Amino acid sequence: MKTKTFEVPVDSIIEFAEIIGDNGLENTMQGINDENEIIVDVHYEWNERQAVFELTELLDPDDDDD
Repeated sequence: MKTKTFEVPVDSIIEFAEIIGDNGLENTMQGINDENEIIVDVHYEWNERQAVFELTELLDPDDDDD
């Protein structure tokens, strides 16, 4: 099982949680960082990686413009 750590802004946490719930991903809230973002570890298997990509896109939609 792989783990990816996300820093989720408070204003995105509901949509983030919905994606996790809709895909049945295991996760652990670790706390908050200095910017008051919620630190969430998402645990996933290879076949669940599309949901992790969706989470990444939610938090950094312009990432593919680099």
